[in-house]
Amino acid sequence: MPLTRKARVVGSSLVVTIPSQLAKAFDINDGDKIEIIPVDHGEFKIRKVRK
Repeated sequence: MPLTRKARVVGSSLVVTIPSQLAKAFDINDGDKIEIIPVDHGEFKIRKVRK
């Protein structure tokens, strides 16, 4: 099921938040590194960087 989020500007960066339920389900915590992988025009995949 797709989730819709609104991008917003914070300083000079564009920010998209991750809902807390999704972060909890995938064990994403404050300070974790996240990879953003381009897939196609207008599409990307995100994943937590494993330590």
